[in-house]
Amino acid sequence: MNQANRSLASQAYAALKRDIIRCEIPPGELILEAWLAERYGMSKTPIRQAIGRLETEGLVSVVPRKGTFVKAVSDADVRDNFNLRLLLEPEAAAIASKRATGEDIIRLEELANLTMHGLEDPREKHEVNRIFHTAIAEAAHVRLLEVMVGTLHEENERYLNYKMFVGQKSEKITNHLNIVELIKNGSEEEIRENVASGITKARQWILDAMTEELRGGY
Repeated sequence: MNQANRSLASQAYAALKRDIIRCEIPPGELILEAWLAERYGMSKTPIRQAIGRLETEGLVSVVPRKGTFVKAVSDADVRDNFNLRLLLEPEAAAIASKRATGEDIIRLEELANLTMHGLEDPREKHEVNRIFHTAIAEAAHVRLLEVMVGTLHEENERYLNYKMFVGQKSEKITNHLNIVELIKNGSEEEIRENVASGITKARQWILDAMTEELRGGY
């Protein structure tokens, strides 16, 4: 594949992944290469390559003789995602409290403020929320931890946008400045408890939205 084709494939991948995470293309939706090619203004070849990459990541599934579908949002997947977050993120924040640089703290404070002020579109807030939590893992300076937390939060961002897709208002983002303050000055026990509490509440918001949808509440 030449450089131009690689660039188009990367553009198609980034655009399709963003649309899926934002629920612009909702969970369970059948996606057609021709439609995507028209949407993104490119040929089917880079679209096909993007779909293959996203299938590897688990965001789309190719069903023989039926087509390509966006991964559905299931109760089991939500629980698995949040269980993994509970294992990783409290520890990531505790490690960050020992390893974060001054630049790391400034970035966390900027992101925390951004999630609370100045963003009108909830999807933008959800995106910054993902970046903030990934930045905590980055501040721990453990590369594998950063990758895992980032991957979990891509799916978490989709869950938050899914709530709006099914008609439920977006929840107010937790005061992230509290987390940053604890990373700066709190004990490791306080940090772990605070982060775990936030994850547990977020899990319930998502599961409640899914339960209400199944009841036909929207």
